[in-house]
Amino acid sequence: MNSRVKKLARVLGKEIDQQGINQIIGTATQMNEKIGLPTDGDIQGLLFGQVQSGKTNNMLMTIAKASDNGHRLFVILTSDNLWLYEQTLERVQEALPGLLTLGKDSWNIDSMTSRVKTALNHTGVVLVATKNSRILPRVKEFIIQHIPNNLRAIIFDDEADQASLNTLASSDKDELSIINGEIVELRSYFEKHVFIQVTATPQALFLQGANTTFRPDFTVIFKPGKGYVGGESFFEEKSHTMKLFQDTEIDSIMNGHDYEGIHNGLAIPTGLRQALCTFFVGAAIKIYQGDGTNYTFLCHVSHKQDDHKRLEALINGFITKLTLALHEDNMPERDIVYGYLHEAYLDLGQTNGNLPQFHEIISEIADSITSTQSQLLISKSHYKRPSYRSPFNILIGGNKLGRGVTIKRLLVTYYGRTSQAPKLDTILQHARMYGYRKDDLGVTRFFTSETIFDVFKEVYSSEKQLREVIENSNPDDLQALVLSRTSQSILRPTRSNVLYVDSILFYMPGKRYFPRYPIVSNVDILDEVLRPYEANKNLNLVTIQDLIEILNLTKSEHAEGGTWDDEAIIACLKNMKEMYNQGYIAVRTGRDITRGSRSMLSPDDNALFNSDGPTLIMYKYNGKEENGWDNKPLWVPNLRFPDGKTYFMFSTVDITTEG
Repeated sequence: MNSRVKKLARVLGKEIDQQGINQIIGTATQMNEKIGLPTDGDIQGLLFGQVQSGKTNNMLMTIAKASDNGHRLFVILTSDNLWLYEQTLERVQEALPGLLTLGKDSWNIDSMTSRVKTALNHTGVVLVATKNSRILPRVKEFIIQHIPNNLRAIIFDDEADQASLNTLASSDKDELSIINGEIVELRSYFEKHVFIQVTATPQALFLQGANTTFRPDFTVIFKPGKGYVGGESFFEEKSHTMKLFQDTEIDSIMNGHDYEGIHNGLAIPTGLRQALCTFFVGAAIKIYQGDGTNYTFLCHVSHKQDDHKRLEALINGFITKLTLALHEDNMPERDIVYGYLHEAYLDLGQTNGNLPQFHEIISEIADSITSTQSQLLISKSHYKRPSYRSPFNILIGGNKLGRGVTIKRLLVTYYGRTSQAPKLDTILQHARMYGYRKDDLGVTRFFTSETIFDVFKEVYSSEKQLREVIENSNPDDLQALVLSRTSQSILRPTRSNVLYVDSILFYMPGKRYFPRYPIVSNVDILDEVLRPYEANKNLNLVTIQDLIEILNLTKSEHAEGGTWDDEAIIACLKNMKEMYNQGYIAVRTGRDITRGSRSMLSPDDNALFNSDGPTLIMYKYNGKEENGWDNKPLWVPNLRFPDGKTYFMFSTVDITTEG
């Protein structure tokens, strides 16, 4: 290891074991093999990790390695969130002490010119900026003033699927949105540069038009280190961490009385009451056992500020009643409060084999509950960043708590944010309960409604499938995006305004697809390959790889408005290899069908399929001239996707050639 890598390894060693550090160095090595040398040309890629899985550490180690390899300029773009920006700036300054790290407060210092020049000649400069319409022009101005454009810059776009993409992509306007335009200008200043997108939710990136400057050329995926808690702890079978409340509960909070007039005390919705009691009991258990001194409860029910103000009033009223019941023997509700806390105690006993006595936990709560900090983290609120000084810390908010930020010592989450059209990347970014908390898992709980649980579970399933596909595929292959649907609605991968809608293909489970304008291709070869299947008029069992090889021998023109695309279909089948053990095929010959027909199969063949895997029916058209063909026979595929909750999206159009 060289100097920057060694220094960062020592810093990380305060919190991460050697195995974890080696894993991070391995990811940085992979990244730098793709990045190349300071004399190389443009390249863009994706650093892909799970939510709260240590992507910042992997980004920092990539910078350290690149600095050792001779790169001298690094730009980190963060979300437009002051809390996240300051968190990132502090981590960079601590982790890379040999480099000159500058935030927005340093850009107007006149004496900085000589320092920047010296750093560029010896170790390197890191600029940290938010993706803000006022900040990005300032960092670009600073770069133009102090840094030559022939220096190969490495630009890291943290949370790259947020704000960076062109939000006018789906409109008729031939222009870029403000933030997207600023990033494009920043990149274009340099004669050559590296653009690294960093995110746990790359759905919007993968659905950018092929070969565009915001779709990654390569992907480096890293696994979380020891102690990481991910979706499997919440959404696999028999999880005690998930607690469900009725769908109507969130409505009762949102549609309740004005928040200034709420003094209900114990009369709060059941799920919220159980969540708060579970938090106080769980945190008290950890504190009593000497495992820590400060723990956190997270509340996220809406994107509307009034909803969270109302929630804050409910929670403070409930805490007041708890406090009185624990300190005043003659309080009428004392037995009710003890019953609520004992219910939580019994529930946590399912995941803890060595609980303290209940009276000891009550004593621990009573000692500290008065100091509980309930913090409303919304725009223009008193709290700009959360405080974790109290033994019991309650964070209430929406968008500020939804992406990128790390919630320290989070034990219990109460989540109720609903959507008519849930977006996979948004929901996944709300999974703040993910992270490095294996030792706390016994007292960790996630409270949500039954409908939202269904959404979260399918989001987890889709994310897991996507990760498996990337891990097991040739990185140069064009990939279809694997998604799921809930029992209530279809999940959307991302917001539609950042996608070139005309380039998106959408393949549903249980539906048939075929090319309306097939091309004569490899007829003699297909005759030989398909002959063994002709005799059986029912389905023949084959591997999915067999189906891929057969379809690779066919060709078609992609018709405007059509859903069949040769590359997309092959990519979908490659993804299916990770999900299904087998496929099915039937073969029919001597068919007379008009060119451009909107239907293909006979009624009997249309009813022929196996729902456990993809079904391919190959028709051999006679290709007669009177039917619009060239008097040449040809083979045409018809593919039925398996039943179930899995569907696929695919972007294949190179928009740079579309005019």
